[in-house]
Amino acid sequence: MKIRITAPCRIHLSLIDENGYTGRVDGGIGLMLDRPNVVFEATNNAKEFKIEAHKYYRESIEVINEKASKVFKLFNISNKNFHFHLKRYYPSHVGLGSKTQLSLAIATAITRLKNINQISLKELTKIVERGGTSGIGWRGFDKGGFILDAGHDFGKGKEKETFLPSSASKSADPALTIIRYSIPENWRFVLVIPNIGKGAYGDEEISIFQNYAPIPKEEVNEVSHQILMKVIPGIIKQDLECFGEGIKRIQNIGFKKIEISLQHNIVKDILNFFEEYGLKAYGMSSFGPSVIGITESDSEANNLLKEVQIRLKGTGGHIYICKPNNCGAKIEYLDDD
Repeated sequence: MKIRITAPCRIHLSLIDENGYTGRVDGGIGLMLDRPNVVFEATNNAKEFKIEAHKYYRESIEVINEKASKVFKLFNISNKNFHFHLKRYYPSHVGLGSKTQLSLAIATAITRLKNINQISLKELTKIVERGGTSGIGWRGFDKGGFILDAGHDFGKGKEKETFLPSSASKSADPALTIIRYSIPENWRFVLVIPNIGKGAYGDEEISIFQNYAPIPKEEVNEVSHQILMKVIPGIIKQDLECFGEGIKRIQNIGFKKIEISLQHNIVKDILNFFEEYGLKAYGMSSFGPSVIGITESDSEANNLLKEVQIRLKGTGGHIYICKPNNCGAKIEYLDDD
């Protein structure tokens, strides 16, 4: 038996609270798109342990080995008959959450193939050490949609004692989901990944959290207010203008303002272009450089894509027209080759 898992793409629109005065920290909003994807196949009927990936995805082999080893060890599983094949991947550290999606695909594939059914996705997320800051990726793998998470208990002896990203928060439980709503099916997302290198990660990302947190609580409070009174009503009413007013305001306050301020000028130029173009909603995902412009039809998305292509002519990059993913990862069982 072979299992194939097709995981969606995560857009992280904003952290909420990098102050912690309430005794909680992080929290965030984000959503899942149908592309680009992680496509991961696994079988446990192979003659020997093997990890296969296209040369463009070689950076992922270490991740696959590391995350699979954690699952093998915890459940006392021998790896000798497993064959992993990463068929499709998208770049890590560009703000799209590929490592979380791959990690969960690995853990899900192994446990499904071994009929380990008693473990939850939240527990698997903890095993592969994801969700230490944001809860969008792990919940989005499960259900897709628009997600609001409430972060972690914060303070001495709590889940998190410092302002640190997921990569340095491996002991924290996956962030708590508050709500999940379906994204309006007619919304189209022009996803732009400019060819300017990766966003902040590793030591650089840790340094940003250390240098800029805590955020003033007045800004944290306004981010929360915009989410409650603009962003979520916009999703529920399928009102892109309402949704976008909240998202755009959030980009000028709190931690998202800092993330954008640290970007290459090309990222800032694209966001400024989206505003001049008259888009109702747009934003940057996580630490960038990926940005999205949101429209309400295929034709509007196609027109926007053509304009962005002109703007990026000298820079290059990848541009996708994406649809909402409201179902999470697709899991298929196939016959072995």
